[in-house]
Amino acid sequence: MSFPQRYGPWALVVGAALGLGAEFCRQLAERGLNLVMVALEKDELDTLATDLADRYGIRTQTVTGDITAPEVLESVALLVDDVELGLIVYNAGLSVCGMWLDTPLERHLKTIDINVTSMMTVLHRFVPPMIERGRGGVVLLSSMSGLLGTPMYASYAGTKALTLNLAESLWDEWRPHGVDVVAVVPGPTDTPGYRADQPRTIRNSPKVMPVAPVVAAGLAALGRRPSVIPGRANRFNGTLLSRVLPRSKAVALMGKSMREMYAGE
Repeated sequence: MSFPQRYGPWALVVGAALGLGAEFCRQLAERGLNLVMVALEKDELDTLATDLADRYGIRTQTVTGDITAPEVLESVALLVDDVELGLIVYNAGLSVCGMWLDTPLERHLKTIDINVTSMMTVLHRFVPPMIERGRGGVVLLSSMSGLLGTPMYASYAGTKALTLNLAESLWDEWRPHGVDVVAVVPGPTDTPGYRADQPRTIRNSPKVMPVAPVVAAGLAALGRRPSVIPGRANRFNGTLLSRVLPRSKAVALMGKSMREMYAGE
């Protein structure tokens, strides 16, 4: 069965305008899937949608807004209800960089709202038709910070740990019904969000990956495994930190690296 037959004819990409989300749209369009694209950045979203439609001959629909807003979700639902949705990519995310108590509580709660609550809402709303048809796919964006405690990214790391565990759990629950689930667990990736946090380059800092191979690894893993860490060096580091070293040692090393990268200590 071809990729469009398995996961088409339409894909929903949330967080579609920039970075990994935009690259997911490009690679899915290249595979022939039509796109419902959701993002905050109207100009970038509209430009990308027009370019992909012209380049690959696909159909695109866009919704501009915050996926946590009920009216935005309803706008998405109106579009999705009129098409046969075969794939969901939830890439919307918010990170909080800094010491936990130095960050307003509202920022932490917003991170949970975008990274967790809205993700679950999208899945609960749009996956049941896939289950009924007996085919479909879900791609959730976790992070290597979700593998263990990550000081200076505590709330973000917590949400990404939940995303990883949720995806792996749903991988087992939904695969008997023909719906594949994969968690993509990137390391440092060259996205606008990563650049905005302005990390310092430190000794032995991990190499920053471009978005294209991260997305390619995620799509290649869909239907084959419950989660994937793109990049050989990232997989090595992930194994070392989450499985080899004692937990206290691994978290302390992560904290030291984070403070060097983001606090200059």
